Amino acid sequence: MPDQPIRQYIVSQEAVKRGFIMGTIGMVVVILAIFVLMNLRSQGQYQALDDSQHQALLTEAEGRLSGFELLDDGAARVDIDHAMQLVVERGVDLTFAPPAAESEEESAILASVDGGAVYGAQCAACHQATGMGVPGAFPPVAGHVGDLYAADPDYLIQVVLYGLQGPIMVDGTTYNGLMPALGQLSDADVAALLNFTITEWGDADDLGDAFSPFEPDDVEAQRELGWSGTDVHERRGELELD
Repeated sequence: MPDQPIRQYIVSQEAVKRGFIMGTIGMVVVILAIFVLMNLRSQGQYQALDDSQHQALLTEAEGRLSGFELLDDGAARVDIDHAMQLVVERGVDLTFAPPAAESEEESAILASVDGGAVYGAQCAACHQATGMGVPGAFPPVAGHVGDLYAADPDYLIQVVLYGLQGPIMVDGTTYNGLMPALGQLSDADVAALLNFTITEWGDADDLGDAFSPFEPDDVEAQRELGWSGTDVHERRGELELD
């Protein structure tokens, strides 16, 4: 039987072991060196602040200002004239320009509403296009709305917003129907509607200077009442119209 070949290695096993041990030791040394260097590195420098210097700078800054009073709690109370002067010095125009009067804006809105159209859609079916109503069924507004205005202009708004429930007498005729509330209409719609009914059939002429057209604000103020139709009827009794 032939002899087995003898294995030969370029590097002996002992050399490999020694190399591994030396490499491990070297890695440990490197890690320790890095740790030491990190702890020796400067973490920044700190400089203590001198509070007296801060106070001196604050006092100097305060000295440049005038027209204010430093309060105990650290707040400052500035003289209003001085404050306005500082604002002007910085180029701000303080010329007072009052906003457009709300009445002008409301009048523009009101002018855009056709009171006659509102009347035609909401009232004409009962009170008729002539404003004369239906005898015994629906009372006239022509010739009567002026009396209501003279008694209390707000009452007219209340009738439109909350309706009317209960017997009333107009020109000697009793009416006991139910007028529905029209609170879904806008303030401008209600104002335009009432202005139309008062002017369309001459009631405004009879009132003369006592008549002032309704504005949306007048209507808005009456919405806060939250009345019912019976409340409006009770209010009518207080006016002593019948």
